Amino acid sequence: MDVAPVWQQVSNLNEDAVEWQHLPLASAIDPGASTDINDGDPDPMPRDNGDNRHGTRCAGEVAGVAFNDYCGVGVAYNASIGGVRMLDGTVNDAVEARAISLNPDHIDIYSASWGPEDDGKTVDGPGPLAKRAFINGVIRGRHGKGSIFVWASGNGGRHTDNCNCDGYTNSIFTLSISSASQRGYKPWYLEECSSTLASTYSSGTPGLDRSVATVDMDGSLRPEHICTVEHTGTSASAPLAAGIAALALEANPDLSWRDMQHLVVRTSRWEPLSQEDGWFLNGIGRKVSHKFGYGLMDAGRMVALAEDWTTVPPQHICQTVKDRTEASIPAIQGGSITAEITTDGCAGTSGEVRYLEHVQARVSLRFLPRGNINIKLISPSGTTSTLLFERPRDVFLEKFDDWPFLSVHFWGEKAAGTWRLIVTNGGTRQVHHPGVLIQWQLILHGTREHPERLRSEGAKGFPFSPTQSSFPSGFPSRRPSGDPFTLSILDQILAGSSPEATFATPDGTIIAGPNQLVAAHSDSAGDKFIESEVCHSQCLGGCSGPGSDKCKSCRHFNLQGECVNNCPEMMYGSIQGMCLQCDSSCLLCSGSSANQCLSCPLSDLYVLHLGICVTSCPPGYYAENNTCVSCSGNCVECSSPTYCTQCNHNQMLVNGSCITNCPKGFFKTQQNTCGSCFPQCETCVGGSILDCATCKPNTFLARGKCVHHCHKGTYGDPESGECLMCQSGCSGCNSESCTSCSEGWRLKSGRCVALRDTHCQIRKNEY
Repeated sequence: MDVAPVWQQVSNLNEDAVEWQHLPLASAIDPGASTDINDGDPDPMPRDNGDNRHGTRCAGEVAGVAFNDYCGVGVAYNASIGGVRMLDGTVNDAVEARAISLNPDHIDIYSASWGPEDDGKTVDGPGPLAKRAFINGVIRGRHGKGSIFVWASGNGGRHTDNCNCDGYTNSIFTLSISSASQRGYKPWYLEECSSTLASTYSSGTPGLDRSVATVDMDGSLRPEHICTVEHTGTSASAPLAAGIAALALEANPDLSWRDMQHLVVRTSRWEPLSQEDGWFLNGIGRKVSHKFGYGLMDAGRMVALAEDWTTVPPQHICQTVKDRTEASIPAIQGGSITAEITTDGCAGTSGEVRYLEHVQARVSLRFLPRGNINIKLISPSGTTSTLLFERPRDVFLEKFDDWPFLSVHFWGEKAAGTWRLIVTNGGTRQVHHPGVLIQWQLILHGTREHPERLRSEGAKGFPFSPTQSSFPSGFPSRRPSGDPFTLSILDQILAGSSPEATFATPDGTIIAGPNQLVAAHSDSAGDKFIESEVCHSQCLGGCSGPGSDKCKSCRHFNLQGECVNNCPEMMYGSIQGMCLQCDSSCLLCSGSSANQCLSCPLSDLYVLHLGICVTSCPPGYYAENNTCVSCSGNCVECSSPTYCTQCNHNQMLVNGSCITNCPKGFFKTQQNTCGSCFPQCETCVGGSILDCATCKPNTFLARGKCVHHCHKGTYGDPESGECLMCQSGCSGCNSESCTSCSEGWRLKSGRCVALRDTHCQIRKNEY
């Protein structure tokens, strides 16, 4: 990565804390960049329980001091670094917001290697407080130049997760960093997505690729325990990127948060990772990949360009009109739909975008299972970016609600023209009903002027102000004046899926807040309502006659004009007090979606905690009393709470349990189970009589087979448990000496010696 000599900058690690007394780190720790959110004090020292070494390891990558006698050197070994202890306790929106907004005029770079679960089924992002912390950071941080947020792209590769479903890496404000192995390949944990900007080295295939060397945590600070060569994953990649960013800032302290992203795009190299497939040219001829972004970060090139760089022009944002034309997503595998939006890039307005940076597609759709969906966006220049790959484990939920899928693949392209969105049912799981694309919209980020003007070309640069460098000075007229960027627009940019505000008990009773109208029915023209004892007991506020269909409004629920106490089966009571239809898969429900069932028809199974009805339990669940109950432990599939039938990819199945290593008497099969060794084997590499690796007591290993007696010319060695060759000339032997000799040899003092002259005849009694 061409890491050059480093200069002093301040970085910050949001982690499980940093062991600041650590010898290779002590001189780099900056109290102004540190705090303990978990315990509410300024000391970020982690608990020494073996689980809190993550932050210390990351800190060592950034700022491990030079010439220490204990471990490797940090990328920016003269940098100051701080630690935020935040993961060793309850982690919520407020904790995250405090961590990424700590002392923003003192801290230049925030490095974070955490986020939502990388389980291949979660879609989640920052809460409202953390969203505003990001916004304040890029607007006001570093005295208006913008805080730089470096984020690990995630380790969900083994679950086929997608980092665009992580609202932290899928943000325009974060520099999302992926990993490459030592040999330049995609690591097994890598998540492919269109929001990854670049990559740095990290761990790869065990036994073939090395992991990252850095300082390690040890409560006693024993020199032999404060270094590790086993730091792994994208957690190890993000700190390396933060260190390189610190070098660029030292070369040019005036770089804004957007300048830093421009530098990464322009200087990262795809060539060291060219043996991995998936590279393609975007519309301006830059190579980019869903695996590695724009390639491997290059510190030398980045620092050189930073020294010559002038601040980019003001950021403009162009929002297209929402396309609300609903389109059916086919249930058949491989079926797809295409939607188009044509835009002029808001030409002639204060938000005009000619040169693209980030592109967001805000998509609302319904499809069950959601993990079958593949979404591609094609730019006017013809670049195809996959916003969402299939996620086979995402089988329970069905919706994206205005989720802002981010792509950085169109960087530098023109904004104007026709954009195409292709939504495909690309997964392999069975689909019972077509889905629907409800609406979508593009948010185009970029500049009106060309962003690159170098000092060496005689450019004077663009005048810098916090407002202009971070966000456009003008926006559509609905934006309040005086605010460089409204929170409502930023909420749209950062928005994610949110649960529907419908709550009901299993009997259909609506639970409403104090300001919610539970039951209401509009007055009909000409109706005369009376309040009288003749009104039906289900009426509220009067009636026009004695029946339950003559009420002014309903006390409980309105069923097609008739007031009822409870909604019937296959229907639910809405917040507005109307009986509405459940999804066709539900018997009772709390809403109209397929994942809001409360009970199922007798022929179906109810998936606990997920609210869906299925004909057979999904992976990770087993059937019990018409209910799908979650498997425990490391089971991928099971037949009871304690009996696994399939395990995670790195574990083996033995007698209904998932284990990391097969016990004695078993071997790992290609199906990731433990097969039985041949009875005489203690350990083995296969199930046949010739696949033994070691033998049981009183037997010996001979060419993969366990025997009680070794063959002629060999002997059983009790120490190794193997049949070993006798010395030359021996036809029989033990571990110490020969006991008999082959023809042409004679026994002498426990050894067989060759007869030198086979023509001599030995007379009787002569030697």
